[in-house]
Amino acid sequence: MSSIATHAHDSHHAPDYSHDPRFRESNIRASGGSLSMLCLVVAVLGIGATVAAAFAGPGKVHAMASFQAAAMGGLAICLGGMFFTLVMHLMAAGWSVTLRRQLENMMVLAPIMLIVASVVPLYDLFVGHGLLYTWMSPEFSGNVLLQKKAAFLNPSFFCVRLMIYFTLWSIIAWKMNGYSVRQDQTGDKWLTAQARFSSAWAMLVFALSTAFCAFDLLMSLDFRFFSTMWGVYYFAATAFSSVAFLVLIVASLRRVGKLEGLVNSEHFHDTGKLMFTFTVFWAYIAFSQYFLIWYSNIPEETAWFLVRKQHGWQYVFYLLCFGHFIAPFLILLFRSVKRSYHALMLIAVWMIFINFTDMFFIVRPMVTTRDTVGETSPMSGLWVDFAAALGVLGLLGFLVIRRMAKLPLVPTKDPRLPEALHHANYV
Repeated sequence: MSSIATHAHDSHHAPDYSHDPRFRESNIRASGGSLSMLCLVVAVLGIGATVAAAFAGPGKVHAMASFQAAAMGGLAICLGGMFFTLVMHLMAAGWSVTLRRQLENMMVLAPIMLIVASVVPLYDLFVGHGLLYTWMSPEFSGNVLLQKKAAFLNPSFFCVRLMIYFTLWSIIAWKMNGYSVRQDQTGDKWLTAQARFSSAWAMLVFALSTAFCAFDLLMSLDFRFFSTMWGVYYFAATAFSSVAFLVLIVASLRRVGKLEGLVNSEHFHDTGKLMFTFTVFWAYIAFSQYFLIWYSNIPEETAWFLVRKQHGWQYVFYLLCFGHFIAPFLILLFRSVKRSYHALMLIAVWMIFINFTDMFFIVRPMVTTRDTVGETSPMSGLWVDFAAALGVLGLLGFLVIRRMAKLPLVPTKDPRLPEALHHANYV
């Protein structure tokens, strides 16, 4: 009877790796104290410089646009972490177990980054009165198109939607991270099944909330513009940037001797495949959106692109075509590149840069629309955009590193660990 009881008890628990040298504290724990402080300094300096630019530089509208573009880039990274966490559970992707903790660390920061991304629109709503977001401006209160959209674009419902996104993402992050942490503590393998079940409804919630958040915080900058593909376009940015951020984190840990024997070239190979996949996916969505708007030739839609095809903005467009698709596509074709964490690390830095450039291309031309000074060139006051991007990335880096220091770098009692530890690619 005792042996049967013991077997029943063990059937609820994952394999014990406590005596495996790969799971020693020095290999699966990171402090990052000095690096987190460096990130905090960068965040303070970058965000401080952006705020200062509003009063003694290019102007308030420019500073608001620069910060909003950077904040949406940072939010994309965290939402992508949530997406991949849910996907890995839904697909029972055992190979990714030793990578998943870093995706969870990004995921739990999504509500915080939403607060950061809501600062500018809420300021514009209650103080700026439409300095950047046109639908908030009294100047357009009599616009027929805005009146038709008033049921959606109104202050009360806008604030309610932001609170809904915050609540939904907090619940998803709390539940999914809770399963992972409790499994580290108890070893109960059935928490993996619960995580997979929760990921099913959470994925639907994630998809809808991410799309509507993109409508609210990006597309509504110019209420006259609309795109049926905008939600999936921003989703493409979340997946594209988060997998790059994942590579940056894991490759950095490997460079300092962490995760030895837990993450190897096989894992980087598959992560490189994801980088390649979402490079192509973004290009497909971006082209489809452009093609549909060009083909239908509706003035409210084409005007958005016309603003971005003159006064130097066309060169940013060309940069996105080359840097967001052509270059990473051609480089990531090679198997040797995908298996080298040094190479992937360099590509990941570029992918994060180009994703922030994409947000810059979306938001910053609004300065031309709203600023009576008539600023048009993307090069004008470019230092503010760099300062805002560095500030947001510094803040994100600080929060991620602090999060990493609290938990093991990998789930230590996940029942799919054996698959991750013996993972191999055959193509």
